[in-house]
Amino acid sequence: MDQQYPSIKPNQEILNYEPTADEKKTKIGKYTIRRLFEGELDEQDNAAINKFIEEAGPFQNPIWTRPQILRFLQANNFKKDQTVQTMQQYEEWIKTLPITFDQQVEQFLKAGIIYIQGRDHSYRPIIVLNAYKVNFNEMSLEQYLRGLTYFLQVVVNDMMVPGRVENWVILIDLDYKGMIGLQINALKQVMSYLQNNYRSRLYRMFIFNTTMMLNVTWNMAKLFLEEITQQKIIFVKGDVKQLFQSVNKEQIEEKFGGTQSNRVEFWPPSIISTNFRKNT
Repeated sequence: MDQQYPSIKPNQEILNYEPTADEKKTKIGKYTIRRLFEGELDEQDNAAINKFIEEAGPFQNPIWTRPQILRFLQANNFKKDQTVQTMQQYEEWIKTLPITFDQQVEQFLKAGIIYIQGRDHSYRPIIVLNAYKVNFNEMSLEQYLRGLTYFLQVVVNDMMVPGRVENWVILIDLDYKGMIGLQINALKQVMSYLQNNYRSRLYRMFIFNTTMMLNVTWNMAKLFLEEITQQKIIFVKGDVKQLFQSVNKEQIEEKFGGTQSNRVEFWPPSIISTNFRKNT
């Protein structure tokens, strides 16, 4: 990255954090999923990797470490052909990085469409996406994707700690406007883009301020999401208790039920409170 953002980097508390067994690998619905990939893998993980390499490998590109292969295997529900296809797509995408911080990227980042809010109890970055601000008449899809990629690369490079913090939480605000106004084709491209290039990064997604019409949009949008991703998405309907089971209220803006003042400046990124652990 060509810019530095020291205010969001992990402090010593985060660097010393020891995740629980459930934070490393857990069950969601009918799936047993790994959340943390770097570090020691278990017998089941290694067996799946070995079988895949034997059937589809070898993989010469050095980006394909065993944890990275497992990340893609899990995201594709351990389907060989699908995993190989998405790995090939990822190799092509990697060639487009890094994204240059230019005027268009800066415009996107300062618009308040997406920004860093804080961290949850397990120090996962909390990202706010104000979906109602998305307007393809004001910015092109290419500008959105470049800005989004720059933003998420900052989160991965500056906020994650391999083996300790590898996932993010996303809060989506629809402002009761729904998403019907978005071009469905563009929405499909954005979802596919995120799913293909940031595999197994989502911990939870909370969707706020929805409308009745969202059901129609959601039924279309979820067609582009894998089932395991759908299991991580929560629609918040008044009661925010589920969010605050894993997040301190100081990490969340007032508009989502927290105690942090609503943001009016969104870039450069910042962490307002370092009180990440349980609510007192």
